[in-house]
Amino acid sequence: MKKLLSLVLISGIALGAQAQDKKFQMGLTLGPTFTWTKVQTTEIERNGIGSGFTIGVGGNYLFNDNIGLALGVQFDLESFKINYGTAISSTTPSGRVFYGYNDTDIKEYDYKEKDGVIENNDVIGTTDGGGDTSKVMELTTRKFKGKYVAVPIFLKFQTNMIGQFKYYGKFGVRPSFLVGSRFDDTGYDAAYDPTTDAFVRTGASTHELRTDMKPVTILKGLTPVRVGVGIYGGAEWNFTGNTFLYLEGGFNYGVTPSMQIESGHLVNQVDDGSGTAYGDGVLTRSALNIKNNPQHMIEVKLGLLF
Repeated sequence: MKKLLSLVLISGIALGAQAQDKKFQMGLTLGPTFTWTKVQTTEIERNGIGSGFTIGVGGNYLFNDNIGLALGVQFDLESFKINYGTAISSTTPSGRVFYGYNDTDIKEYDYKEKDGVIENNDVIGTTDGGGDTSKVMELTTRKFKGKYVAVPIFLKFQTNMIGQFKYYGKFGVRPSFLVGSRFDDTGYDAAYDPTTDAFVRTGASTHELRTDMKPVTILKGLTPVRVGVGIYGGAEWNFTGNTFLYLEGGFNYGVTPSMQIESGHLVNQVDDGSGTAYGDGVLTRSALNIKNNPQHMIEVKLGLLF
């Protein structure tokens, strides 16, 4: 994180050094963000509104007095919650969701490649053959904690000065690149039962918190790149010399998935309903698939331009 913040500041200084005329402005920006996931499957459920914070550098390159480009490099810290399995209240999920873990490492699950088993050619929670001593958790609620580098690219339309103020609107795209993710998970202790070939609960109550869990898979639960289309509005106050203080707000409409569509570590265990209760019928397992789930964002920013 320190390296990324240093990179953001160095980028600002380097770009600011090129500002030889007032067609170009550069400065610092920060502010809160608010996100919500557009869920398009019964396998998951949004749990409230996510929140975050962004800090970075931003600048304008003006083609003329009223039209220009607004660019930037920002570091985003974001979090949001998703419900799984029995925690879903508004719809009926097809199954229950499990994963294997060792300390804070979440084990890989690839049904197609490994015939329904977890790492080391073994079923999670057992020690036969593969030597995998993972524990198992039935996941009910997950808090995603993501770190991103965002590179907003907007076309800016602004008024001439009206007193000490000018007003503007922006339209463009906000791509974000994932640089880290962790999960805080709530769920039940579970284990693999070889007699029924099924994952079963072993704990009577949920965990309050299993913090800073991380997958050992290449994909980290969140998609590596996400893109939103944004529209913003704001005002700049010329309070001294060539220095402007600005406040703006905007909405970003997510167009790409925010979470990994087919999980590399979550197991969806489905009961076909032939019994009287979950586990009495025929059980099947597959990697959890949640389809496309874009994330929308409201962003508020305060900044300085020089």
